[in-house]
Amino acid sequence: MPRMRQAILLFAIASIATACGGAGTASSPQASAAASTFAGPNATPIASSPPASAVPASAAPATAPTITLTEWSVVVAGTIKAGKTQITSVNTGVVQHEILIFKSNLAPSAYPMDAKGDINEEGKGVTLVSDGENIDPAGSQVRQIDLTPGKYLFVCNIPGHFKAGMFTVVTVGA
Repeated sequence: MPRMRQAILLFAIASIATACGGAGTASSPQASAAASTFAGPNATPIASSPPASAVPASAAPATAPTITLTEWSVVVAGTIKAGKTQITSVNTGVVQHEILIFKSNLAPSAYPMDAKGDINEEGKGVTLVSDGENIDPAGSQVRQIDLTPGKYLFVCNIPGHFKAGMFTVVTVGA
């Protein structure tokens, strides 16, 4: 009987700690981990830690955007404001990608292209603002950029990738 009371008490404490623990909801990984800590009334409590993915959303500042590259999309998460900022590009795809940043008021379909349908990086009407190294699958790259207010194209220009739709338009405000 004392073990059962101890298990119930520890479960209650874990539940309260989870509920008060921050940004999670009742269906968060932390709540699931706390609920699965006990296998029954006679079970011994097992210490568990939250999964690595349980990082509060506020851990990365809004001015340090992450760019996710995969087949065939570019997703910019975070806010990009004019000025100097650091960007992190992560390749979650299965092939090599890159991220180029162009400034232009042209629509993506109006960008200057070569005969194969890839962006001419030195073409008329576009300014290449940032170009890094190719990023292997599961790799990442951090770089500093300095942007002025305006319209930008974040694109993977490895042959065929732009043509496949691997770009996004970003408007940078003051």
